[in-house]
Amino acid sequence: MYGFVNYAIEQLVVRNFGDETWEDIKREAEVHMDGSFLVRLTYDDEITYNVVAAAERVLGVPANAILEMFGKMFFQFCQESGYDTILQVLGATVSGFLQNLDALHDHLQLIYPGMKAPSFRCTQRDEDGALVLHYYSDRPGLEYIVIGIVKAVASQLHGTEVEVEILRRREEEDHVQFLITEKDTQARVHITDQKQDHELDTESKISPRTFCQVCPFHLMFDRDLTIHQAGFSIARVLPAVRQKDATLDSLFDVVRPHMGLTFENILSHINTIYVLRTREALITTRGDNRDLGSDQGCLRLKGQMIYLPETELMLYVCSPSVLNLDDLYRKGLYLSDIPLHDATRDLVLLSEKFEAEYNLTTNLEILTDKLQHTYRELESERQKTDKLLYSVLPISIANELRHKRPVLPRRYEVVTLLFSGIVGFSDYCSRHTDIAGASKIVKMLNDLYTAFDCLTDEKKNPNVYKVETVGDKYMAVSGLPETCDHHARCISNLALDMMDKAEGVIVGGQKVEPQNYDAKFVFSYRGPVPMKGRKEPMQVWFLNRRKPGADAGAQYLQEPQNYDAKFVFSYRGPVPMKGRKEPMQVWFLNRRKPGADAGAQQ
Repeated sequence: MYGFVNYAIEQLVVRNFGDETWEDIKREAEVHMDGSFLVRLTYDDEITYNVVAAAERVLGVPANAILEMFGKMFFQFCQESGYDTILQVLGATVSGFLQNLDALHDHLQLIYPGMKAPSFRCTQRDEDGALVLHYYSDRPGLEYIVIGIVKAVASQLHGTEVEVEILRRREEEDHVQFLITEKDTQARVHITDQKQDHELDTESKISPRTFCQVCPFHLMFDRDLTIHQAGFSIARVLPAVRQKDATLDSLFDVVRPHMGLTFENILSHINTIYVLRTREALITTRGDNRDLGSDQGCLRLKGQMIYLPETELMLYVCSPSVLNLDDLYRKGLYLSDIPLHDATRDLVLLSEKFEAEYNLTTNLEILTDKLQHTYRELESERQKTDKLLYSVLPISIANELRHKRPVLPRRYEVVTLLFSGIVGFSDYCSRHTDIAGASKIVKMLNDLYTAFDCLTDEKKNPNVYKVETVGDKYMAVSGLPETCDHHARCISNLALDMMDKAEGVIVGGQKVEPQNYDAKFVFSYRGPVPMKGRKEPMQVWFLNRRKPGADAGAQYLQEPQNYDAKFVFSYRGPVPMKGRKEPMQVWFLNRRKPGADAGAQQ
């Protein structure tokens, strides 16, 4: 089945239920593909049936209702695809439109090779003259699509509302029959054609020989289907028609409409396009016909049946149905065999252009789909790159770099940095040098810093930025790149939260004890901090755990914007600091528990 059918189903769901619903239906139908169905590519019929079944489950709508909705959508899709003019002139009434659908499908087979189109023919019910539509298709279960199409045709092209019901199903006969009635019984003219009789002179004006020259492709046969006359061109290509007692059913099979080849059937369906195909081995083909299919070794004729009441004969005026000039050559035909007044001559010449445009359009559609697929992959990679970029740089700086804008240097008067480490980490590593020990170390650091990363998430804690992790060292900062008045309090709370989080990490089957983890704060030490976009490092203030009032930098935690009544300090002693000749006097920081004495917290 060509992709335009599946694409129309996709458009039906997307326009009425949204893109997310369509993705749900594709997953339910196990259709693993990116993008849309390609209109000019063929897909297995099973995919279409699976999509309809999945839509029934996802939408909670009966399959018959979905197919009827699809029929209306498919008619709209055909109009949007450039067939609106053809559809408007296909027939003056509903029956005229349906009668000419076979001719349209036969023409579309030139554009869509191998298309297995359904067949339609119309009759009138004997008792009341109501329109009966006969629907033939090799694909079962799709009759409700026809109902949707008929209703859309009647409403949009002929301005009337019709009721369509199934008279007989495929199980009862070899096809489905629909009864079509108009809601407004006074407007019967919209459904069936008005017949008019004209009286003409019955005197013969043309000889049989001249007629055979004017219509080189025609057959004349009686009620027994015995051929009495044939056009010159068809007689040359198909010599069997000249044999005595040659019959139509012995030389031809009916392609359209789907019915038995009898005189009575033809007479009852006179206003129908007839496509006949010669039986195999009756014509002599030229060139190599391998891999061209059985139909390529036959001659297809398409035309109209005309009843001649004065002689009780049936006249089949037709033209050869060929795909292109190569097909014309293989069947032993020439352009001179086709009369100048026959549009088949122009169609054969134009088919060369159609074939080139078809191949070009198909290749363009495939390339477009590949381009869209590549774009989606590129977008996915871009998102991964952005995620990585935002994970290593602050959002404001990452946005500037992502848009290829320079990051201007900026001076920060004071910020607060946090350095944390695991006490005895080097000794622990030296005692676990085997593969199992290395795995324990990696798991410990991963569990520990995964827990810490939750605390430095920019959405939960926007005033704290994680700088880096090296070994067991974890570095965070507050006050840059976005300034913050209470940066010291933010880092202090982060340190205490990290101590709490460390208790939940399991190392070697045991929890990490708080005394084995150290979060250092250094105040009043201005040291160099490298900043991206600056040639020279910035001088900032470090924070250490020191008794309040011992140094000017320690006053940050006593200022209103940084003060927290829950902070508890206790003296630790001198701690050597890299870059300083003398050790720093350091104080522990803890969090006061409700109702407990400050001294009990030490």
